[in-house]
Amino acid sequence: MSEHGHTINTVDDLAAGAEALFGLDPRFRTLHEQNGLPRLRRREGGLAGLAHIVVGQLISTKAANSIWARVEPALAPFDADRISRMAVSELAGYGLTRAKATAIISAAQAAHEGAFNFEGLAVLDNDAAAAELKKLRGVGQWTADIYLVTCLGRCDAWPAGDLAVRAGVQLFEQLADVPSIPDMDAHGERWRPWRAVAACYLWGLYASDRRRDVGI
Repeated sequence: MSEHGHTINTVDDLAAGAEALFGLDPRFRTLHEQNGLPRLRRREGGLAGLAHIVVGQLISTKAANSIWARVEPALAPFDADRISRMAVSELAGYGLTRAKATAIISAAQAAHEGAFNFEGLAVLDNDAAAAELKKLRGVGQWTADIYLVTCLGRCDAWPAGDLAVRAGVQLFEQLADVPSIPDMDAHGERWRPWRAVAACYLWGLYASDRRRDVGI
C-alpha cells in the first residue's frame, strides 16, 4: 500500500480491490459472475505512458492501437532529449494530429528541461497529480485521469470524462441516457475508495455490450 492507499499493479491487486468493491455495491459481484474479472489496465508510466494516452485522445481504441503501432517505434526508447528536438511535422507524419504531436514533444521538452518530473507524481495525491499533469500542453482532465488509473495504478482515480465509462454507468444503472460528466461524480461516490476498480468493470461492461450489438 502506498501513502495514497492501495495501488492496482497486478491482477491480484485488481482481484483484491474487486472484493472490496463488492462489499460497497453487491451488484458488481453479479457483474463479476457474469463477465469475470475485468482486464487489468496498467501500462508503463513516464513519457512513454503519457504519449500512449495522448495518442488515444478522442479516437476509438482500434484506431489508437493502429497509430500507436507506428508511433511507438519512432519514439522508443523515449529519450526526452531526443524527442524534445523532433519536429512536429516529423511526429505527425506517423499518423498523429499536429496537436497530439505537439503535446508529446512539449511534454518531452518539459521533462528534459526539468520543468516537469514524472517520478514526482508518485508522492502526490490524485488531485495534485492531475493538476501537475494538466500543466502540460495538450493534457486535460481525461488524459490526467487515465494516467492516474493506468500509469500510477491509483485505486480511487475516477475517469468521469471517459465516454466508455459513462456508457458503462448507463448500462449498469439502467439509465435512459449516458450520464453527464458532472453527474458522474455522484454515481462514483458510492464506490470510493475503489472507483478505478469500478471503472474497469464498467469499461468491460461497455465492451461486452458493444460485442453483443455487433454480433461478436
